[in-house]
Amino acid sequence: MQLVQLANFVLDNLVQSRIGFIVLFHCWQSDESLKFAEQFMKPIHPILVYHQFVQMRGVHNWSHLELNYMGHTQPTLAIYVDIKCDQAQDLLEEASREQIYNQHYHWLLVGNQSELEFNDLFALFNISIDADVSYVKEQIQDNNDSVAYAVYDVYNNGKIIGGQLNVTGSHEMSCDPFECRRTRYLSSLQKRSKYGNREQLTDVVLRVATVVTQRPLTLSDDELIRFLSQENDTHIDSLARFGFHLTLILRDLLHCKMKFIFSDSWSKSDVVGGSVGAVVDQTADLTATPSLATEGRLKYLSAIIETGFFRSVCIFRTPHNAGLRGDVFLQPFSPLVWYLFGGVLSLIGVLLWITFYMECKRMQKRWRLDYLPSLLSTFLISFGAACIQSSSLIPRSAGGRLIYFALFLISFIMYNYYTSVVVSSLLSSPVKSKIKTMQQLAESSLTVGLEPLPFTKSYLNYSRLPEIHLFIKRKIESQTQNPELWLPAEQGVLRVRDNPGYVYVFETSSGYAYVERYFTAQEICDLNEVLFRPEQLFYTHLHRNSTYKELFRLRFLRILETGVYRKQRSYWVHMKLHCVAQNFVITVGMEYVAPLLLMLICADILVVVILLVELAWKRFFTRPLTFHP
Repeated sequence: MQLVQLANFVLDNLVQSRIGFIVLFHCWQSDESLKFAEQFMKPIHPILVYHQFVQMRGVHNWSHLELNYMGHTQPTLAIYVDIKCDQAQDLLEEASREQIYNQHYHWLLVGNQSELEFNDLFALFNISIDADVSYVKEQIQDNNDSVAYAVYDVYNNGKIIGGQLNVTGSHEMSCDPFECRRTRYLSSLQKRSKYGNREQLTDVVLRVATVVTQRPLTLSDDELIRFLSQENDTHIDSLARFGFHLTLILRDLLHCKMKFIFSDSWSKSDVVGGSVGAVVDQTADLTATPSLATEGRLKYLSAIIETGFFRSVCIFRTPHNAGLRGDVFLQPFSPLVWYLFGGVLSLIGVLLWITFYMECKRMQKRWRLDYLPSLLSTFLISFGAACIQSSSLIPRSAGGRLIYFALFLISFIMYNYYTSVVVSSLLSSPVKSKIKTMQQLAESSLTVGLEPLPFTKSYLNYSRLPEIHLFIKRKIESQTQNPELWLPAEQGVLRVRDNPGYVYVFETSSGYAYVERYFTAQEICDLNEVLFRPEQLFYTHLHRNSTYKELFRLRFLRILETGVYRKQRSYWVHMKLHCVAQNFVITVGMEYVAPLLLMLICADILVVVILLVELAWKRFFTRPLTFHP
């Protein structure tokens, strides 16, 4: 055996693979091992390689192979196996049982077997698609100093789902005691990346876990697939259908077949049951329906790419009895401004009375008024001018008319500013509820209904937030016997429209479509919205140890880069409602007018009371005058 040339080949291979740790399983004699190690200590490449020799002779039990011989903390560990040794087959079979033909180990299998013999040996082994396995066939050259090493790339698209062993010639190396050089390529593998050569999964049937919540699982698989494939009524099971269509695109990119495993929920608990549980127990290879990446799930799953957005909200219209706002007519000015304005009007009223008094006493008779107005009348004139009312009494003197000019100028300026602020306030946004959080909603007296979705029920059962516990106690437990607590999205949205103050909890990707269908543009702007749970992203998940992780990630990134993902998401997922308030006229409702009507009624009652008091005074306390001739 040409161990010096072999050592040079192994070193060159490790340098090309950027690996600095190797375990060598061999059956060499002691002097041969020493010769190999000496060459490793004096490598032709200036690189330090940590190596460990394992003598296979005398080893009859390879159980716990990875634990006993391959414990490491490196991203990748190189494994050299001399398959000419008698114990090599047992070692390779144990590696297959422990599923360690994967990307974390760089296998160098060196021997002189033909390709047919190698295929027969490895056809039954569980080699993954991300496996880094190279079969090296050595051949001594005529000069006996040079050895040719033909390297073959070995992988399987998935043994347990129908994949076949794939052995492809990569390149040939020629090594002598001093150097190694690449003599020729055996195929075009070098032109593409590792996964570029393995992107076609034509021989496997991928198992895909899919959630269907709006159709009974008693339907046949063909009927369920037909439902998920439809492109109309995007609000029905939108998340499931969105993920399903992305999975169909992935299937076309991989040129593979898929078997869909249907369930009616994401999971029964965090990682048990449903589509998530199918991936956790490895009865499915992929989830078609996006799901949340919770802390518990990430112990078993890997989120490879964001494929959705989760948002649950509570919507309701403001109750009629919650919008009485008389203060809107006082808001344009602060209390101090109102006091100063009232003081100025009172002062002007006094000045007007003085003016009329002086005119009656000092001016010529033909310029006098027929009577002297009372102080109450001048106050009424002053406050009437503030309300843009005219006056039948006009001073005749220049000073009095200057007072009138000042009064109407101040009233004009204040009135225009006041009306502009009030009108803009009334015509901006309608009255909104002060309920902005789940805590406030739970403490309110509003009636609540929920969309019967599995993840909503799961969130209510497992959430640790105190406001959710209060919400359950106040709004859910009190309605346990109410058959209308859980309503379909369409019925719930209609009830919100017809019953101000009714709160409905739903998932936006499907529920917003009903809101846009049944609500007018004005009613959409009138809606109050409270976030039911923190906004979270949805991800497509694989098992944490899945061998398809990198391949699927690259394919999904391709879908994202080409804009296909964005097109699908904008079609299937509705994330916000569009309020276009400038396109319609907002009417002033009773919530603003009611305080004014109440003030008018109170004023009328006060006037009637004063009138009755005056009549009573006149009748009982005023004696008619008697004249004696």
